[in-house]
Amino acid sequence: MLFKFYLVVLVVLAVSVKISSQVFESIENASAQYFIHLSNKSSDAENDLINLKNLLFQSYNKAELENKYQTSIIQFDSLKNHFNEYESKTKNISKDSALVLFNQWYLHFSNLFYNYADEKFFSSNNTKILFFSTSMSCHCTLEMCKKQTVEILDLAKEMNLDYWIVDSYEHNELQIKFETLFASAAVVFDKSGNVLLKIEYDENLLPRLSEFFKTKLKGE
Repeated sequence: MLFKFYLVVLVVLAVSVKISSQVFESIENASAQYFIHLSNKSSDAENDLINLKNLLFQSYNKAELENKYQTSIIQFDSLKNHFNEYESKTKNISKDSALVLFNQWYLHFSNLFYNYADEKFFSSNNTKILFFSTSMSCHCTLEMCKKQTVEILDLAKEMNLDYWIVDSYEHNELQIKFETLFASAAVVFDKSGNVLLKIEYDENLLPRLSEFFKTKLKGE
């Protein structure tokens, strides 16, 4: 009986260590899963939100946040406060309204880990999609960015692609570099980091990306 107790403790500790060493990845994956299910009005969204909250409110190492993830406890606490506000508001609003608010939270998260995600994304040897959203624009653009963010997340997970969602209102350096000066926009890179495709402010973003990848896969 005592052996089983110690075994459980060791498993919990091992999981905690793994999570703490993958702060960005764990929270990002949970956020994307919730975002997709919330958009689809899936019953799984409620459990996804609980999972996201549990990850977000883990006890993370201050030095690791600062050195590895290039952020701070104060900034991370701000993200958690934003999440609490979101969770509180969802109790009295529709799923569509919740989606709008969560999109803002997701971009807050993206901004917080921007420098770390930048290094991680461009050091990847996989095919990848860079998507420029925005947290500030006209209503039509915000709606299209929100909708296409979910589409990118869904497509990337379906096709096992790396992805990065960037708030171009806060960070426009890469937009300028890749000459995609309007949000929304998507840039597809091959495994070596070469630009394969750029799509800018197009309501048919998902069909174009899907067709591109179907053609690409046939040629490989």
